[in-house]
Amino acid sequence: MRIKTGRQHQGWTVVHQARGPWRGSFQGVWLGVDEATGHWIVGRQRDGRSMDDGFDADGGWSTSQHFREDIAYLNMRRALAVYESEAMDASDVWSTIWGQRTHEAVARHLAARVPFPVPVKLVAGWMGPGLTGAGTPSGLTVPLDGPFAKYELIRYLQGATRFEWIAAEAGSVSEQEAYQLVINATGPLRFMCRGVTFFLSE
Repeated sequence: MRIKTGRQHQGWTVVHQARGPWRGSFQGVWLGVDEATGHWIVGRQRDGRSMDDGFDADGGWSTSQHFREDIAYLNMRRALAVYESEAMDASDVWSTIWGQRTHEAVARHLAARVPFPVPVKLVAGWMGPGLTGAGTPSGLTVPLDGPFAKYELIRYLQGATRFEWIAAEAGSVSEQEAYQLVINATGPLRFMCRGVTFFLSE
């Protein structure tokens, strides 16, 4: 049985899943979130004989780990770290492109959580430390539909906050606050996180 990505399953939204062959069978992992609580789950799919049988007839899976802190952002970060570890352990599931696809899936999920009340075109961008005045943005998109602009801004945020050398500056919000600002955005937005300025503009 295969549970489609993006669908609800036993209270969890399947954010990402991956499966691969190994010595005559298939192994897999999946990542999910409970929208109501902000809890995340990392599941190990059942071994099977095809790409489509990672869940049993009742939708059950092999094993799982839950992340149930009060802060959804921390749950997400911890789940992502364990998800990568599980994918590496599940034979040939993990690859360098797997990490990129996983973060793209998380960004798509987060960008779609708060819908736009009316259609809007926005530009997503970021400026590195020292370029927060009239400097040229380090990254900039063309005008995009609101949800796509939010997705691109989350991708910028994922990339910029991955590196420890980016120091906090006065006026910076925390990574948790930054993600929440973007998730809730339905129009132009500007903020600084770890010394990097991120924005959505018309």
